[in-house]
Amino acid sequence: MPLQHFPAWLHPLALFTLTLGLACFTYILLDQRHRPAPMMAIMRWVWPINALWAGPLAIWAYRHIGNGGKPRITSAHPMKMDMSAGGHEMKMDMGAMKMDSMKMEHMDMGPKKPFWQSITAGTLHCGAGCSLADLIGPWLFLFMPFLLWGSPVFGEWALDYLLALAIGVTFQHGGLIGMVPQQGAALWWRALKVDFLSLSAWQVGMYGWMAFAIFWLIGPMHPSEPIFWLMMQIAMACGFITAYPMNWFLVRAGIKTAM
Repeated sequence: MPLQHFPAWLHPLALFTLTLGLACFTYILLDQRHRPAPMMAIMRWVWPINALWAGPLAIWAYRHIGNGGKPRITSAHPMKMDMSAGGHEMKMDMGAMKMDSMKMEHMDMGPKKPFWQSITAGTLHCGAGCSLADLIGPWLFLFMPFLLWGSPVFGEWALDYLLALAIGVTFQHGGLIGMVPQQGAALWWRALKVDFLSLSAWQVGMYGWMAFAIFWLIGPMHPSEPIFWLMMQIAMACGFITAYPMNWFLVRAGIKTAM
């Protein structure tokens, strides 16, 4: 039976976790400006979006799996214009700059990730689309509510799922560009096939926790309440847990490419 009153400590805890998530989101977003660009441009958004629910754990993943562990970009060597030696000094500096550029490119490619890290990155890639949809969905549902199986909860979940599918496939499409031979409609179809099972597995974990919170632990919540978003943060963590083995299977089966 849902609780009639929230525990006194739950509200400040929710405010703390939301503030922490926003701080981690901002940190990663700003730090990426000083790191080499990732091979997949969409990953620039994957890490900060997941930080909204994972907080410091997302920073750890960004540091150890993403580009956050790569050396910061430094300014190029100044070109010396002393022509007294026939321009030899300038040529040497130009050569040094070229060598630094080659080193930077090599660092950006980086060594091949361990398999578990590739699966983690792929799962978070899927989770970014789900998280973004579940951030938008509750507010959108306020303006266009409807019942599914006689319940507004299931109606909202249906809307969230469709949004997650649309955003997730778009994220997947962005990750596949240049990595596979397909283009146009064929690439979108491949993105849908790749993302459908992974995204659905994430939503299973998310809906499982929210069902527990709404129907047994807390009761109905409004998106204007910090406690709602605390429950959503936990739900996203549950989504990661259920989506991780699915991504492992999809990569091993050759359906999805390791990241």
